[in-house]
Amino acid sequence: MYILYNFASLTDFIMKHISLILFALVTLFLYTGCSNDVDINAEYEQITVVYGLLDPYDDTTYLKINKAFLGQGNALIMAQVPDSSEFIEKLDVTIWPEDNPENIVSFDTITLTNKEAGTFYNPNQVVYFSPFQPEVDKTYQLRVVYKDTEITGETTTFSFSQFDITSPGFALKIRIDNTTDPRVIIWNRKDEAPRYDVLVRFHYKELHEGSTDTVYRYIDWFRDTQKSLIGEEVESYYTGNTFYNALETYVPYEDPAQEEQVTDRFTGTLEFIVEAGGTELNTYMEVTEPSNSIIQDRPEYTNLNNGIGIFSTRARAIKPKKLNDVTVANIKENYYQLKFRF
Repeated sequence: MYILYNFASLTDFIMKHISLILFALVTLFLYTGCSNDVDINAEYEQITVVYGLLDPYDDTTYLKINKAFLGQGNALIMAQVPDSSEFIEKLDVTIWPEDNPENIVSFDTITLTNKEAGTFYNPNQVVYFSPFQPEVDKTYQLRVVYKDTEITGETTTFSFSQFDITSPGFALKIRIDNTTDPRVIIWNRKDEAPRYDVLVRFHYKELHEGSTDTVYRYIDWFRDTQKSLIGEEVESYYTGNTFYNALETYVPYEDPAQEEQVTDRFTGTLEFIVEAGGTELNTYMEVTEPSNSIIQDRPEYTNLNNGIGIFSTRARAIKPKKLNDVTVANIKENYYQLKFRF
């Protein structure tokens, strides 16, 4: 699991895990349907699936709300039809702080057009959003109304006050050698956050032939998940060679003609990013992630009433660094095909 670094990531993450829930239902329907003696299509029951994370550091909050489905025919074909798992009606979706129930925030819908192809419909998807930034250390109530059905949930946000990524340290620039020697990322543990996702992102710029406009791009070259319930600090390790492998793999465009149009590239900032997920999110991920155990039948987890899914919280810490001169020179001299000038 990766806990979201921007809205695109949030959307991917939400749809990935909504898909896991719905695909599990689809698989169940198909498996049971192999019997000639059992009619699996029982009386219709509306099951609402909600996925949302409150982030006190985002000025907009997004919720993904779908419905589980069952019908005659091939469930995988039905999954490609938006009406099968997407509500036609606009739902009444609100959030408010527990200590101020009159301060109600309403959500509207927005259609995204960049959902990747997969088991479920694409490229369009409807997401609920509101220009609402939660406060830290506050409990929020969620209410979703569909006809006579009311789905509710609650979560408590937390802050990263006194939270810091202590390694890398305070130096403005960092050296990354092309070796397998382990390097460490260290941050303070939060009691409210048993799960942490770590990302290192490299930003760079491009100039293309015939244009004076600067193109901004980035690659994510290290990901890790750490779980910690004890201690004051949490650690994650990376090696420098993964950075150079990522440069060679992800910087050039897949289309040779498009890559040929690039005249110059310029190194930018490295961002060390640690995102923390709340207790409910951690429990949900542990229940839904693949198991290495012989026992595959695990209980379903949700913290919603009258629905399934998860309503939880997250927070993040970011430490930016520049590449030092030795690292930049190494990229220019030994990876000259990538066209980095500095």
